[in-house]
Parts: sequence; C-alpha cells; structure tokens
Amino acid sequence: MPVVMTELTEDEFALFAKLIHGRAGIYISPEKRVLLGNRLRRRLRALKLGGFREYYRKFSNADFADEELPHFLSAVTTNETYFFRNEKLWETFSKRLVPEFIAAHSSGDRKIRVWSAASSSGEEAYSAAFLLRKSLRDFDKWRVTIIATDISEKVLDHARKGLYGEYAVAQMSAGRRKRWFTKVDDKFQLRDEIRRMVRFTFHNLREPFPLNGFDLVLLRNVLMYFDMPMKVRSLDTACKAVGAGGYLFVGDVDPIRSTPELRDAMKFNSEDPGFYRKPPKTVEYARKQAGKP
Repeated sequence: MPVVMTELTEDEFALFAKLIHGRAGIYISPEKRVLLGNRLRRRLRALKLGGFREYYRKFSNADFADEELPHFLSAVTTNETYFFRNEKLWETFSKRLVPEFIAAHSSGDRKIRVWSAASSSGEEAYSAAFLLRKSLRDFDKWRVTIIATDISEKVLDHARKGLYGEYAVAQMSAGRRKRWFTKVDDKFQLRDEIRRMVRFTFHNLREPFPLNGFDLVLLRNVLMYFDMPMKVRSLDTACKAVGAGGYLFVGDVDPIRSTPELRDAMKFNSEDPGFYRKPPKTVEYARKQAGKP
C-alpha cells in the first residue's frame, strides 16, 4: 500500500509523543508536530504503510515493537555533533583531568575509565580517546576503558564504523586529521588504534547503568530533551556511575544551576559551569552518604 502523504494530526502527534516519552523519556513539544511527522514518514515509506495511525497500531504487537523500536527511536531523535565540541571542556580534560588521573593511578593499577552517555555517533567518546592516547606515556601499560552508549542502534553502528563527513572534523586541526584519519573519497575514516579504544553499546537513560567507578562521565546536551522527572532520573544514573573523586561533565545548555530540582539532585561539588566533582572517598564522606551524623 502506498504511503498516504498527509500531515500528522494533533491526535496522532499526542499518541506518538506519549510513546516516545514512555520508551525514551524524551519530551516532544507540540511545536515539533510537523518535524515529527516528517521523520516518522521515513518509517512509513520503509514499511510501506498507509498512514500514521496504522504505524502506531502496529506497536501494540510485541514482536513488531521489539524489532521496530530501534528504527523508530533513530528516526525521532536528533544526533548532530562533532569532534572536540566545546573547546574549553576538552582543554580542561587534557590539562587538568588527565594529569590528575595519571597521578591517582600510576602507582597502582594503571586504569582510566570514561563513560560517554547519550554518545550519539561517537565523536565525543573518540575525542576522549584521542587525548588519552596522546597524553599517556607508556600507553600500552595502561588499561583505558571508554564506553559509549545511546538508545539509537543506527547511530551506534555509525560510530563503530568510524567514518565521518567534513562537518564532524571541522573543528580539528589539519595535523589531527592527518594523524588520526585516512581520507576516503569525501569521508574521513578513523584509524583502528582509536576505534579499538571505545566500546559502543545500547543504553536507555531511563534505566540504571550496570557499571560504576568511572573517572569521568559525560552527560552532555541531552537533559534539555527530557521533562523534569526524566532529567532527575538521568542525572541520578550518571552520578551513581562516577567513582569517588571522579568527574561529571554536563552540556552547556543543561540548566542544573538554574533549576531547583536539578540543583537538589546534583550531589557533587561544582567546579565550573557544567563541570562537577564527586568528593574523594573519606570517612566523613562515607558517613554522610550513609545518612549518619
């Protein structure tokens, strides 16, 4: 059956907005109705469906929902980023955090752990990999773990391939491009030594993360897509993954300082805007966390 090229109605928008919020915690405002309709229409074409209602009804079938959900979420989420987005953040990472990590771990188990949450197509996680690869002397003697997660299997597959267009590398110097990429037609193929440093896997920020003890968690430019309960839940998930003395970076537009609910949810010390540190493990801190005087 050919796709009926109608606009997404207000009633249909409400159904899909509720579905998106229930599955991913993402809030879609009514002003995005036309945009959402355009994005969903891609799935109607791919599935050869006749309209939005027909597509929505099919989600009542559990087998269809399980198979279609990754495609559905990829279609409705925004995944636009580039390497070394926010120069100040990466300067802080390189000049302050990495030396701290080296000092903290070099005398014992040489390990550094980073989690890039809502990582999109991988530029953020690979940016961390570049700087760690460059900064760690005797790199092969270190155990570097970089985990990148997202709800979109499509962008995770893209990230694993490490093949990027001009936009993604626009903020990188010519030297970095030459060092870490191979030019393939009009694309930039990331070298394997960096690709192997990052493990990409599915995770929905609605759910607890199964790992913790990270030196750094990046939760950047994602809270703005959520309603308040989901913002608080995501922030709590990220905070629980940070190890004692570790750091949490949020995005430039994530309003933690200006939002009472988020200020209350953030239990770490503010170092700079968007930059928080979990207190080192001490007897006093442990007693406070346990609710003891």
